[in-house]
This record gives sequence, C-alpha cells and structure tokens, in this order.
Amino acid sequence: MVGRWPYLVAGVLAALGVVLIVVGGCLVPYFDDVIVQRLKSHVLPSNGTDSYEEWKNWSRFDPVYRRFRFFDVLNPKEVVESGRNVTVNETRSYVYRVNFERRNLKFNSGNSRLSFDLYKTFSFERNLSSGAEDDYLTAVNLPILNLATRLRFENRTVQSETAQEVNRLGEGLFARVRVSDLLWGYNNTNLETLLIYLDGRFGIRPLNDSTYGLFYQKGQPKKTTYEGSYEVDTEDLSSVWKVTEWNGRRSLGVWNSNASDRINGTDGSAWSPSVDKSTPEWLFDSDWCRSFRLTAFDPEERKVGDLGTYGYYLSNASLSYSAAAEGNRGFCQPTPKQNNGSCLNDGVLNVTNCKDNVPLLLSQPHFLGADVKYIASVSGLHPNQTKHQTTFDIEPMSGEVVKASRKMQLNAYLMNLTSFPNTTQLADDTVVPVVWTDEVYSMTETERQYLANEHDIRRKYDVVKYTLIGVGALLLVIAVVIVVVVFLLRRCKAAKEGQDEVDERQPLLH
Repeated sequence: MVGRWPYLVAGVLAALGVVLIVVGGCLVPYFDDVIVQRLKSHVLPSNGTDSYEEWKNWSRFDPVYRRFRFFDVLNPKEVVESGRNVTVNETRSYVYRVNFERRNLKFNSGNSRLSFDLYKTFSFERNLSSGAEDDYLTAVNLPILNLATRLRFENRTVQSETAQEVNRLGEGLFARVRVSDLLWGYNNTNLETLLIYLDGRFGIRPLNDSTYGLFYQKGQPKKTTYEGSYEVDTEDLSSVWKVTEWNGRRSLGVWNSNASDRINGTDGSAWSPSVDKSTPEWLFDSDWCRSFRLTAFDPEERKVGDLGTYGYYLSNASLSYSAAAEGNRGFCQPTPKQNNGSCLNDGVLNVTNCKDNVPLLLSQPHFLGADVKYIASVSGLHPNQTKHQTTFDIEPMSGEVVKASRKMQLNAYLMNLTSFPNTTQLADDTVVPVVWTDEVYSMTETERQYLANEHDIRRKYDVVKYTLIGVGALLLVIAVVIVVVVFLLRRCKAAKEGQDEVDERQPLLH
C-alpha cells in the first residue's frame, strides 16, 4: 500500500527546487552587479588608484614601439631632368620606444569628464633597429619645398627672385639627409638665409622657424611631440574613453561636412567595455586629423595567446571618396596646389589644413588600397594587406587593447613651382612617399593573465547560478514525476480492486 510518504518526499523536493531556483535567480543580478563593479574598479579612472596611476603613464608598463621605414630615392637626377617616375628603395627599420604621458589631468562636470594633455617621448632602440640614426638617405627636400609651397600665391617677382636665391644656395628638389634630422628636426642654414632674404627684400616671412623635421614641434624638447589637449568621457562603462573634445573643440573645423568633421570614438588606447561586433567601433586619430569607423574581422573570436579578442581593421574604403563612399565625401580635399578643385584620388588624404599648411599627404603604407595612379607613378612599392594594414585586437569584456598595429605613410606633394627650380618637368599630382610608420603595442603577460582570471571568475559565477537554477528545476521535475507516478499507481490499484469486486459478485455456474 502506497502511503503518504511519496507526497512528503515530492513536497520536500519541490520546496527545495523552488528555493534553489529563487536563490539562483537572485544570484543572476547579484553576480552581474559584482562583475560590473569589478569592471568599474578596473576601467573607470579614479584619482589615487593603481589603475589610474598606470593609465597616466601606461606605456611605461605596457611598452609601445614605433617603427620608421623610409623611402630612399634612387634616381633624383632623372626625376628632375626628364620627369621620370621616382624610384625608391625601402630602408631598414628604425625603432623607437614611445612613452605616452598624460599631464595636467583634471576631472570636470562631476567626474563625468577627464581632460589632459598628451605628450609622446621617443627613445631610439638600437638593439631593435636594423639601422642607425646617423644613416643618410635621399629624400624630397622638404624644408625648401615647404617654403616654396607657401610662396605659390605670392606675386611673380617674389617667386622668381626666390628661385634665383634657391639656385645660388645650391638647393635642389632632393637632398641627402640624416634619419634623425628628417624625423626630429635640424636647423637648415640655407632656409634661414632664404627667410632673412625674403624678410629684408619683400617684408614677408612665410615661416617662423628655419628648423624642419617631420615630427619637430617648436617649443618641445627634441623627440617629444605634443598630441593635443583631450577630454574623454568617464561617466559610465558604456561611454568611457570616448573623446568628447580635442584642443577645446567637439569638431575639428577642417573637413567639408559635419559628419566628417565630428570627433568620434576613442584615441585607440582603449575602448568602452562589452564590445559588441554588431555595433561599429570608432577611432579618433590625431595624426590623421579625423575619425575612422573600424571594420570587424570575421565574426569568429580571435586569439592572442590564450585570450579571446575581437579583431578590427582600417579598411581601404575609409580613404575612398568615390560616389560609392558617400560617408567620406566630406574628406574630399583639393591638391595642395589648388585652393579649390576636385578631390585627390582614393587612398590619399590631404592634411595640409590640419598640419600648419605643410604640404603633406597621408596614406596607408606603400599606397595600400590607393588609386593605381599613385602606385604606378613610383617604382619600388609593394603594397601588402597583411603587412601594411592597421589592426586592433580588443578584449571584448573590458574593452582593453590586447594588440595593435597603427600604420601611416607620410608623402610629399610635388608640383611645378616658380619659386622652386627644377620642378618644370614634374607631372601634376606627383606624390612621393617619404616614410611609413608602424606604432605597435602588445599587452603584457601579466595584464593578459589578469583578464583571463576575470573571465574565469565570470565563468565560475555562471556555473554557480545556473547550476542552482538547473538543479532546482530538476528537483521540481522529480517531484512532479513522483506525484504523477503515485497518482497513476493509486488509480491502477483502485481500478484493479474494483474489477476484483465485480468478479466476486459473478455466479460460479450459469
């Protein structure tokens, strides 16, 4: 005979199951809040914390290196005398360690914004380089080209007499220059002579300084660059690190549309946590004077060591100005020779207005993804998607950059200039590569291990809460099964007893 004990067991199991489900359900928001709080303590800047101190000078803990590869011009005489295509040879690699320093930090608007000045200091790493800073190469004579370009709208007398002085001083379209001088600046005595002459003869001084270098900044120590004044969001995890202002502006005031001029995204040192591939990620790059919408690699998770990441890259379409790339039309700029006119061809960005009117064009290395005219006009270029593309690997939970490679090529724009002899043979829109750079970063093993441990903690939280819910649900199922089985057994027993009673009432003989 089935007694009451099955129902008691079922009741106990059901009650225990309900308790486990309730506990597991309560742990879901609790553990989620614990994870959020751990993220906030690790990601959101807070004055005085270890993470905040590390963030201020993060490259001291996680080394950043910048590699420079120059383009040595092999046929300067043929280019000047007969207008032949420039032939270049990519030089050896010159590697500098980059120290990022954020100074003058100040929290604004109730700690929802953080402003700072960003400086980069470069230290040459001879052991990592295949060349020395004293190496020489032949490059476009950028100091004199810069001066001549600024004189292109002066009257013909100014330009022709300047040309005579340039000839007298023996300056040409190309010059032999040391690597360190081309990068960090040197006092060009002939340029100084020209500036004194123009000031005395015509009362004009198109340049305030006779020192020239690709990364030279007047008033800064040598090998130190000022990257601008930043304001970033620090209010919550969904928007932390997004640049809200640069040099006191929410837009750049450089490009031809509000969308192109707007500052979007982070500076590339970190992104907001909970990165989602279905949502585009933006990068603001002050070197390029613009924001880029990054493109995600294949949806499959990538691996850097044992750490899962989402991969993003700078697509060739980012530098396209064709009708098919309407979002980029605001970046359409005429050549430095013109005040107005048609766009440059795809793949090259005119940043003259953003770089103190220095006639520089930016592109991806070796004109990767650029219009074929640029590649065809220079011999010795070999664009390679794997080698020359900008990429980021981002850990999605924290938004931290695990690995990055930011690439950029600086190009000189050559044109026929009355004030610069030996340019009459040049074709229009002659763009000559000068140097390409690769700023590389790889997270330290210690930081990767920390993030891996955070993932383990999150997995353990998930195991605990979902195990409790699963076991509770299983106990409820068992309780229901017990009740159903007991009910069926009792019903069968009652039916059998009823049949036996009927059989006993039947007569033995008919």
